[in-house]
Amino acid sequence: MTPAYDGPSTTAANEDTALAAELTGTFEEPIEAATLDPSPAPAPAPAAAPNSLASNEVGSYVNGSTFFKGLIKSSRSVGIDGKFEGEIQSEADVVIGRDAEVRGNIKAETVIISGRLVGNVNAQLLEIQATARVIGNLTAGQLLIAMGAVFRGQSFMGAQEEGEEMPEPLPDQTHGRSNRKTPA
Repeated sequence: MTPAYDGPSTTAANEDTALAAELTGTFEEPIEAATLDPSPAPAPAPAAAPNSLASNEVGSYVNGSTFFKGLIKSSRSVGIDGKFEGEIQSEADVVIGRDAEVRGNIKAETVIISGRLVGNVNAQLLEIQATARVIGNLTAGQLLIAMGAVFRGQSFMGAQEEGEEMPEPLPDQTHGRSNRKTPA
């Protein structure tokens, strides 16, 4: 036979009441010196590995109703869904949302663009999605441009070899020459 349930124990009820009183205290109450902990603060936790989930936490975010002008420099990911003008430097990811408008240069580990960007990008991995409109020069270790995306500028991809020089552009074949054959 199972004993009947009499409700919460008085010990648990007393703990809940004490916790509720502690949480509902007012800020005007003076802090007693005896309640302060004089021990030193614990040492900060070691930094997470660069490829761990913690490094991909969003450090800065500009929402859709915001216009921001200036420099964003972050060791964590940056998300832009509003309007931004300036420079973005991130040791992690930069994500430009579908409705975002960015005018400025971006330097980051990974850059994903779905909105509008007028500026240069320097990234290890760069993805330009189908809804993106990009005007500027791109430097990337790996580059992906989706079908439907608009890109106007120059792209430099892969690791630059030491001592490697860019070749001169080929002369324009359309000026001064005609592809029409003249009768002999």
